[in-house]
Amino acid sequence: MSVQVGPPGAMSYIMRATTRSKLSMAAYAVIILNLVDAMFTLVYIKMGMATEGNPLMGQALSHSPVGFMACKLALVSGGVLLLWRLRHRKSAMTGLFATTAAYTCLFAYHLSAVPHLIDVASR
Repeated sequence: MSVQVGPPGAMSYIMRATTRSKLSMAAYAVIILNLVDAMFTLVYIKMGMATEGNPLMGQALSHSPVGFMACKLALVSGGVLLLWRLRHRKSAMTGLFATTAAYTCLFAYHLSAVPHLIDVASR
């Protein structure tokens, strides 16, 4: 026999609130990590260590670094907003968490390249 503590639906509300909190943290993380990725990309390109592989972003970068940043932030933020609006669907939640994981791995890669960036900059 199970005993319910609290009003009916309270546990369901708590679970939804917890999931929403995790989703909002994931959304914020993607936006912040996207900004960090854009800054690292500009540093790599400025130092001659990389070129932009995405043709759309390469076109934006050819106009100006500010245009590149604005375009990248707008596109990724738009994607995050779309996933947030569709958060009631499991596929959107999965997509947001997968994007967070991908940007986290990319951030780790950028951090691993910092010693090399310092070495190149000091030459």
